[in-house]
Amino acid sequence: MIKVFFISILFSLTLFAQNLSEEKKLQAVFFSKFAKFIEWPKENKESFVITIIDENPFENLLETLYKGKMINSKPVKIRYAKNLEELDGSDIVYITVTNPLFAQEIIAYSQANSILSISDQRGFAQRGGIIQLSFVARKAHLVINHEASQASGIKISSSLLAIAAQVIQKDKK
Repeated sequence: MIKVFFISILFSLTLFAQNLSEEKKLQAVFFSKFAKFIEWPKENKESFVITIIDENPFENLLETLYKGKMINSKPVKIRYAKNLEELDGSDIVYITVTNPLFAQEIIAYSQANSILSISDQRGFAQRGGIIQLSFVARKAHLVINHEASQASGIKISSSLLAIAAQVIQKDKK
């Protein structure tokens, strides 16, 4: 049932993706949708923190979208960061960094600190990021690195894994 619900959300949202700004709007909405299918290690935090590191492609959309909203029964807090230290306490980090070495540092930091890493960059999940979110022919295209999520202590629902175009995981021997 959850799978059908999530697929219908994906379908209805992707019908509206017509240009880059529309895709960014959809990406912003997906942050809260993903959170419904993610289980983080237990932490006693007062807010659910979404951090954008480097350039902000969303302008003021995140503040508008998440003002007064709750994710996982916590008020949403939006932050913007330029360095790793500013990621502390984040639940989700959206990575726009183009420097490959810095991007790898962010991925490693996120993994060590149980932060769900998301990006639209090609090859992001293959490099250790958890969710690569892009749009192909106006439809959401997810690549999920399940191995990286497990190493982070983050559990991803089978419902979310089922709708991914690709799931990267350890080879079962």
